[in-house]
Amino acid sequence: MKRVTQPPRRRKKKKRYAPMITIIAAMVCITITIVLICVFTIKPNSQETVSTPETITSESILNQSESSDAVPPSDVSSNIPSSGTVTINTSHFIPKSAEVDDTYFSNTLFIGNSITEGFKEFSGLDTPTYYEGRGMTVESIHRMKVVNADNSPNADGTGTKTVMDALKDRQFDQIYLLMGANELGWIYPDMFIEQYSQLIDDIKELQPNAKICVQSILPVSAERSETDDVYNNTKIENLNNMIINMTAEKGIPYLNAAEVFKDDTGALPADKTPDGIHLTAAACKEWRMYIKTHVMK
Repeated sequence: MKRVTQPPRRRKKKKRYAPMITIIAAMVCITITIVLICVFTIKPNSQETVSTPETITSESILNQSESSDAVPPSDVSSNIPSSGTVTINTSHFIPKSAEVDDTYFSNTLFIGNSITEGFKEFSGLDTPTYYEGRGMTVESIHRMKVVNADNSPNADGTGTKTVMDALKDRQFDQIYLLMGANELGWIYPDMFIEQYSQLIDDIKELQPNAKICVQSILPVSAERSETDDVYNNTKIENLNNMIINMTAEKGIPYLNAAEVFKDDTGALPADKTPDGIHLTAAACKEWRMYIKTHVMK
């Protein structure tokens, strides 16, 4: 009988891709789990909190190196009361008077920031003494060295004396103070008013025979006001109102120079400023005439 040889059976190939599918599926599950954890544990729109100083750079326009006290905080305007909530006392405003000669100011001191520096440079009023500092505030005036050893001004802050030190060396007949532009960004305007009031007291102690007046913060241009959260005319007017009432309570004369530089909308006219804040030379001369026709009695 013939032997029949059966063909060899073919072995079934094992599916080698099955373990790979299992691995991929596991990775997908892990990824989904991680995503779900992130969704439920991380708050949307979360931001890292960055602490900032309380003031904004006062007048860095004109490419000047200003005080490091100034970086805008997140919300600086809500703490300043609107003019509608403040009763204004104008009884101590310096009224218009006959024009005086420049020599009337020969023993007069002007204290302020870079706006005062601009007045010194461009007004043509050369008879007074000027102690001004770029970025100066009612706080930094006690530490900025803006006076040289010979009592000449040094607005760069590289002098040897502070304003308060220099006031010990010479007695003046009149002192004009202009502060507030660099403090518009302070979170707490009441703190500014308190420190301004204390500064006046400190100056009176050092200069007991001097007549002291406070000048208004000047307005900014309409363009600047509409685009700047800190330097805007609503805030300036409201802070001026606080200064007015503070000086009224202290019996300190108030020089409302801001009225010279307001157009029909209350803004600084564009042709009177090169940058929206500082004054042109022609505007400084207008300011000079206002001061000469509004003198302290």
